[in-house]
Amino acid sequence: MKAGSGDQGSPPCFLRFPRPVRVVSGAEAELKCVVLGEPPPTVVWEKGGQQLAASERLSFPADGAEHGLLLSGALPTDAGVYVCRARNAAGEAYAAAAVTVLEPPPPEPEPQPAERPLPPPPGAGEGAPVFLTGPRSQWVQRGAEVVLTCQVGGLPEPTLYWEKDGMALDEVWDSSHFTLEPGRAEGGPGVSLALRILAARLPDSGVYVCHARNAHGHAQAGALLQVHQPPESPPEDPEEAPAPVVEPLKCAPKTFWVNEGKHAKFRCYVMGKPEPEIEWHWEGRPLLSDRRRLMYRDRDGGFVLKVLYCQAKDRGLYVCAARNSAGQTLSAVQLHVKEPRLRFTRPLQDVEGREHGIAVLECKVPNSRIPTAWFREDQRLLPCHKYEQIEEGAVRRLIIHRLKADDDGVYLCEMRSRVRTVANVTVKGPILKRLPRKLDVLEGENAVLLVETQEAGVEGHWSRDGEELPATCQSSSGHMHALVLPGVTREDAGEVTFSLGNSRTTTLLRVKCVKHSPPGPPVLVEMFKGHKNTVLLTWKPPEPAPETPFIYRLERQEVGSEDWIQCFSIEKAGAVEVPGDCVPCEGDYRFRVCTVSEHGRSPHVVFHGSAHLVPTARLVAGLEDVQVYDGEDAVFSLDLSTIIQGTWFLNGEELKSNEPEGQVAPGALRYRVEQKGLQHRLILQAVKHEDSGALVGFSCPGVQDSAALTIQESPVHILSPQDKVSLTFTTWERVVLTCELSRADFPATWYKDGQKVEESESLVVKVDGRKHRLILPEAKLQDSGEFECRTEGVSAVFDVTIRDPPVHIVDPQEHVFVHAITSECVMLTCEVDREDAPVCWYKDGQEVEESDLMVLESEGPHHRLVLPAAQPSDGGEFQCVAGEERAYFTVTITDVSSWIVYPSGKVYVAAVRLERVVLTCELCRPWAEVRWTKDGEEVVESPALLLQKEETVRRLVLPAVQLEDSGEYLCEIDDESASFTVTVTESYQSQDSSNNNPELCVLLKKPKTRRLWSRFPPWRRTAGTE
Repeated sequence: MKAGSGDQGSPPCFLRFPRPVRVVSGAEAELKCVVLGEPPPTVVWEKGGQQLAASERLSFPADGAEHGLLLSGALPTDAGVYVCRARNAAGEAYAAAAVTVLEPPPPEPEPQPAERPLPPPPGAGEGAPVFLTGPRSQWVQRGAEVVLTCQVGGLPEPTLYWEKDGMALDEVWDSSHFTLEPGRAEGGPGVSLALRILAARLPDSGVYVCHARNAHGHAQAGALLQVHQPPESPPEDPEEAPAPVVEPLKCAPKTFWVNEGKHAKFRCYVMGKPEPEIEWHWEGRPLLSDRRRLMYRDRDGGFVLKVLYCQAKDRGLYVCAARNSAGQTLSAVQLHVKEPRLRFTRPLQDVEGREHGIAVLECKVPNSRIPTAWFREDQRLLPCHKYEQIEEGAVRRLIIHRLKADDDGVYLCEMRSRVRTVANVTVKGPILKRLPRKLDVLEGENAVLLVETQEAGVEGHWSRDGEELPATCQSSSGHMHALVLPGVTREDAGEVTFSLGNSRTTTLLRVKCVKHSPPGPPVLVEMFKGHKNTVLLTWKPPEPAPETPFIYRLERQEVGSEDWIQCFSIEKAGAVEVPGDCVPCEGDYRFRVCTVSEHGRSPHVVFHGSAHLVPTARLVAGLEDVQVYDGEDAVFSLDLSTIIQGTWFLNGEELKSNEPEGQVAPGALRYRVEQKGLQHRLILQAVKHEDSGALVGFSCPGVQDSAALTIQESPVHILSPQDKVSLTFTTWERVVLTCELSRADFPATWYKDGQKVEESESLVVKVDGRKHRLILPEAKLQDSGEFECRTEGVSAVFDVTIRDPPVHIVDPQEHVFVHAITSECVMLTCEVDREDAPVCWYKDGQEVEESDLMVLESEGPHHRLVLPAAQPSDGGEFQCVAGEERAYFTVTITDVSSWIVYPSGKVYVAAVRLERVVLTCELCRPWAEVRWTKDGEEVVESPALLLQKEETVRRLVLPAVQLEDSGEYLCEIDDESASFTVTVTESYQSQDSSNNNPELCVLLKKPKTRRLWSRFPPWRRTAGTE
């Protein structure tokens, strides 16, 4: 449907912007974005302002609203900013992303068995700590012993210490639970520190970071420790009910209601020493984390269970059980799921699919007219080749094509009123547990990413924005692969990818800045008004003092006004004196002060009371003597410390400043007075030589200043043109060259091609004040050349070109096709709009040379090419060229071997007396003339014998044939003839007659054949205007 005048659709809008990409030279770079609009926009990619075209290395895959740029074998020259531009009838939008191509790292030599990275040897110079080996992530069962080791080099020798989840170990555990074992690095200089956990408990799970610090810097490396509950042995009797995991509740649990499809979040805060172990249970059975049940610890230390997209099957009793060596405590809540009135007739079911295969989700709504929408968790899915959405009556179907690891997750189909049905999609492949869609981490916290693979011991690769991550932050054990980034900064943010063969999973790591509180306000502020026309302000620093550098900002407000104006900023607290020249006008003023740092501004503190201040002017930039040329403007200016009125004087005479412009005396020097803020200006307009030596003065309360005016004879210079000018004219056109000098009536001389010009009727020189003109009333071709206006060593140059006016072809305006036969005369005619215009003829691209076989004629504006006796070789493509225009002719010459087309043989005609007899002869040309004879004598036309001519057909007609008309008739042309034998009898013979002649026939008429020919006689065939 097309949008009408009242509905222009919606302009393009980017739902997902392309992200910057960093790749190694030779690798593949891909940019992706999602853009919507109505009508669907046209998307192009640009680089350096030029639109990109598809090639062997560059392609633009599109999948519905998703558009991409795929660059294979990236080169350093491919680096730059790529712009995705989307347009439709309603508007335009664009987004950009940078592609960085890194040089490939040099190949590393194969390490020898005893080789390992070493710190600089003694005497080689000091440096910051460097990790030789970092701690490795581990997955253990409760009760196992854990040893985390790191080895660090650096000079001076660094100090090592461990932290767990950002806290010192002695703040988390008793000293009996762990030991620290310092040592030396193996095989060379350096230090090591091992953390030994004697018997791992469930709360010991977390991120462990080893810090190394010396005088030159700090380094850190981290590892993940996960402690699991040992698997319980199955009961000997399968029918025996499992023993309760937790003790029965001693009080009624809390009740929690949630609408179907919404999230339920339970938080349990537990304290104890040693740190208690936490387990979540549902209906008496332990809970494990999965796609819809998330268990984690928040920043405040609380234990959280989050049930996503609650369904009726999620209702029940949830228990948080905490235990340590001192005892056990429980906290429980009863979850109720409120079901909507309108429900799906058939809800979604969990499905599985193989990687690179498809997965099909299907549900059924109560009514086929109910609209639905598909989601993957919180992301709306739009119809495309990837996500095919089908509606068949009340059935809603989602087909996910080309499954990959990141397609694993929770999918929803939603009706109106946010009624949802939920299902899990499991993608089977090398990666069993994918990365989260995104991970938000505060700046300075630890970021941990986990991936579980199907096979144990495989080697995966971690990268961020296409760049490999260092090995010190990667760990693998069995099926588990961990990436630990301790103390993340904003530089760590980006798209983190784990790759295993052709399978990959990606997350968006977002690092959020820690919010800092603004500094506190100054204290003990006081105002003192002891001095005349000044005020003394004092204050003390804020308490507590800010940790980052800060300044104080002082502002003023005139009593009765609402605006606060900044006075100045100072770095140190104490006393500051505010003089009267800091205010714009006389009045009572109030003051306030605040503290400003990089984290913000403190509240303002207002000084008690007000002070009366009067502005006093002070000269900031004084008057200076001015030297100008005769006829120029002279400008005198000065800057004051405050806004105040002043008076200008010229040779001791006061100039009126109440008018924008004035005059010293009638017919004397004119001036203009200006004041903009603190600056005062006096402009003396078009000063004369007699004004030289004038004295200019300025006066205001507290300030007096003066300066002198000097006028010097100005050297002449050219005002226009400043550069060489190129001009083009046509013949008989009026040409005017103008040179403007800086001084009026100053002599100047004109030259042409280096020779001084002389005035005549065809070349006139005029002077009008500053302007010197050279005029050519009627330009001719020979007037072309370089004209120069010279004066006092300077000149203006004009490059003049005179051309004939353009020639136009009047006729023919279209391509002309001419057909002729051998020996005919062919004439091609071309008419132009000027009689003296030169014309050239071309045949098949070659200029025509006149000869006996090809004659060129010109008569005023008419030009002809004549072929007196055309031959087949004379055919071809002819052009008549006049100036920039061309007329085109296509000539075809046909070789005719015979004039008579029909009949081709002798004709016998048998007729009965008084019948009508017609003898027909058809020729190849309509203008050909024939001669009819009977028995060798030329026939004479009479009422009894008619001769007819119609186009190419010639006829001899006997209206009422007689017996004496029998005989042989010939139709002759040149050396050819058509023969007709006519036999006239009283009556037809019987059909059974034995002497019937089968060769006799009666030719009454022949069907006409339409042919189109030129109307000209054989000696003159023409084309064009004739």
